[in-house]
Amino acid sequence: MKKQTLLLLRGAILLLLCCAAGFALYQHIAGGRNEQAGTALHQQALHFKLSTLEGGDIELKKLRGKAVVVNFWGTFCTPCKEEMPVMQKAYDRFKGDGFEIIAVNVRESKGAVKSFVDRHGLTFPVALDQSAEAYRSWEIYYLPTSIFINREGRPERMYVGGMSERQVDMWIEDLLSGS
Repeated sequence: MKKQTLLLLRGAILLLLCCAAGFALYQHIAGGRNEQAGTALHQQALHFKLSTLEGGDIELKKLRGKAVVVNFWGTFCTPCKEEMPVMQKAYDRFKGDGFEIIAVNVRESKGAVKSFVDRHGLTFPVALDQSAEAYRSWEIYYLPTSIFINREGRPERMYVGGMSERQVDMWIEDLLSGS
């Protein structure tokens, strides 16, 4: 009798583990594929003015005329950590073509952000949204979330989750070509 109970318990645990693994895989595959997550994209990009890591300010409306990726991220976020080298490569590749990245860090100390930026050799503008005002105004709920904004200041795409180099390059090229 004890053997049957033990076998049944092991089977139940195995079933639970399989269900959890299946759900995690589903979340991983489906979670990062929603290009327009949350609410519908706004007709015009919502304006924000944030302090930069270097001590200045950056205003989204002053970047009109450029294709812009606004990337909301955090140093604690594993997909964000994996995505930052991809963003740096894209910035290096496209910055001379009327393109800009604004990496908006949400609710972290300037010291933690600076350490991360220095450690990863990031050269694009990093804005500090310590009150999460910009984050909330865009109705964003997950990190990383990237918003691709065309030269006219209209968001073309919102992507939740870490992106591959191929995705980032393709979508930036779409922004730059106006398609």
